[in-house]
Amino acid sequence: MKTLFAVLLAGVLTLALSASALADFGGGPRGGFGPGGLGIGGPEMMLEHMADHLDLDDTQRATVENILEAARPEFQALREQARANREALRALDAGDPAVNDIAVSNGELATQGTLLAHRVRNEVRAVLTDEQIEKLERTRERMRDAAERRFGR
Repeated sequence: MKTLFAVLLAGVLTLALSASALADFGGGPRGGFGPGGLGIGGPEMMLEHMADHLDLDDTQRATVENILEAARPEFQALREQARANREALRALDAGDPAVNDIAVSNGELATQGTLLAHRVRNEVRAVLTDEQIEKLERTRERMRDAAERRFGR
């Protein structure tokens, strides 16, 4: 289980963007992250599991927490815009030309989210030792292999 959370931290920031979309598809709070959601427990829990899995020292843990906290407002702004886009789409008829504008906006939001997640991942990676990076990469590879076996990708 710790292995899962270590890998998930690498994607936690990307997942933060999609959390509101998952909540939307789930029809309410149980479809999202956190209590009553997918059971992942959110970024804080993932950070705890990653810290345990990679044996982060107190300084590393505090630095990673600061990195994630600093990025939180940026992710929140992207989530709010994505939510506004979904609500706007619901209000439109299928043939409304504004659907195209929202689709373009969604693409831009996805790009911004990907770039933000990549930046934050690199900042977190810079805090890790070479041994911790190797351990994280091995864990990510095992998780990719497991996903390929499970989902046939």
